[in-house]
Parts: sequence; structure tokens; C-alpha cells
Amino acid sequence: MTRKSQSNKKEKSLAENVLIITLIASLMGTFIYSFFKQEQQLTQVGFNTLARNFSSKVTAIRAQWFMDNQPNVVIIKEGDAESRNISVNSKGWVDYLAERQNCQKVWFAVMGNELTFMNTPIVVVEIKNTQQRIKNICRYSLVSGENFDYQLASGKVTEVKVTR
Repeated sequence: MTRKSQSNKKEKSLAENVLIITLIASLMGTFIYSFFKQEQQLTQVGFNTLARNFSSKVTAIRAQWFMDNQPNVVIIKEGDAESRNISVNSKGWVDYLAERQNCQKVWFAVMGNELTFMNTPIVVVEIKNTQQRIKNICRYSLVSGENFDYQLASGKVTEVKVTR
């Protein structure tokens, strides 16, 4: 009888282990499915926040430009970090028009970090339009299609758009 009870006990513990493993696997599967389903929304919300942060910093640089009697270069110091010299145009908006890779330099000046978002590179395109009133635009895009524009002449930062 003791051997039979030991055998039943092993069968119960094996069945319990299989049940626990199945339950854990199904919970993990549900979590992974939900995560990938929501990943695009997380990216959009995060990139919207990044665009608003970019806009706020551009506005702050222009405000400093006004307070410094409208120089060609605004000196910004944030906390204990080194001072940064930021080139601005005649209207006080961040602009490195006379230099190559204008839009990349604008990004580095404003954001102070690399062109990445959630370990994804940010693609930079400079749009030069001599026909319209809005001449030069920097477009910052993710590979997934989200993008926003920075108009160099007016300092306007557009809302994030999704193009697929």
C-alpha cells in the first residue's frame, strides 16, 4: 500500500507540475501578445512627447536669444553640464543654415543627444523649397512612419504625423 500511495503521489505532483507550466506558458503568451499589440501605440505616444520636448526647447532657446539682446549664437547651460553654443538665425530660431548637415546639428543643439528613440534611429531629412514662403524644413522621422517637422524660418514644430 505504501508503494501505491507513493506512485499516486508522484502522479499527482507530475500532473500538478504540468498544470503549473501550462498556466505560466499561457500567461506569458498573453503578455507577449498584448505587448506587441500595444507597441505601436507606445511608440506614437513616446514620439509625440519627444516632439513636444523638442518644441519646448526651441522656444526656450529663442526666449534666451531675446534676453541676450538677439546675438547670432545663444549660450545655454543646463545644470552641471558644459555650456553649449547654439547658432540661431536672424529671427532667433535654431539654425545652422551656413553649415552642412543643418538638421542634424539642429537636433544635437536642441536635444543634446543622439538621433535615436527607443533604440531606433531617427531619420533626418532637410527639405529645401525655394518656391514657397516656408523655405527650409527639417523632418525627423522614425522607420515606422511617425514624423514631425521643424520650420527653420518660423520655429514651428508640427504635430506628429504617421505616414506609412
